[in-house]
Amino acid sequence: MLLAVDVGNTNLSVGVFAGDRIVRRWRFETDPRRSAGWYARAFTLPFRTLNGLPDAVVYGSVVPPLDRALAAGLKKAFGVTPTAVSPSSKLGLALRVKVPKQVGADRVSNAVALKMMVGGSAIAIDFGTATTFDCVDARGDYLGGAILLGPNSAARALHEFTAKLPLAEVRRPRRVIGKDTVECLEAGLYYGYLGMIREVLRRTAAEMGGRPAVVATGGLAPLFLPDLPGVRHEPDLTLHGLRFAHQILHHGACR
Repeated sequence: MLLAVDVGNTNLSVGVFAGDRIVRRWRFETDPRRSAGWYARAFTLPFRTLNGLPDAVVYGSVVPPLDRALAAGLKKAFGVTPTAVSPSSKLGLALRVKVPKQVGADRVSNAVALKMMVGGSAIAIDFGTATTFDCVDARGDYLGGAILLGPNSAARALHEFTAKLPLAEVRRPRRVIGKDTVECLEAGLYYGYLGMIREVLRRTAAEMGGRPAVVATGGLAPLFLPDLPGVRHEPDLTLHGLRFAHQILHHGACR
């Protein structure tokens, strides 16, 4: 078994692979203050109901302050040194951007997953704390993309930086013209973000030329997919990217 951990700004998304199949998923809230001992206990607990322990561990992180404690906790829990995926990892993936070391581990993982799962020109839309667009060309090289503030982050910002606006849920409202403050917020959050996503996607595809495949992942992807026809849903894209990266780094090939 392989344990894959995607460390995001809001959550640590965890997947346990048996071969190429995910057999267990769970999440932890991201908190850089946690100790190695906390991570060792938290990661060990779910394996009490699984048959065996992971043979290997891989992670990608965009939260550097917790990396040392996480890596130490994972090694303490399973007795293996975890593999860290980063922009400097030798993955056979050219990062065709100005400063490659600035590319987040999640975006590297998404690019690897696109290369292996799509096999051609493709775009990943990742609905996380930020909504990111990641592009690979027909050779599988990473071209860059765009970053938007995520809808949930925008909802919190509207609540925290205004005196009277409540914290609204990001959902698909029945109408755009809201009849009270909550409806107005819901309409602006959903349809405003839908418009941004469509426009960024349209311009991204035009710059890439041809008709790239488009894959959506992340927590809010299912909410927006009905209004994004032709977009494929891969809820575990980043975790699969970590799995592929581990195989490339340790075995030189993927399956």
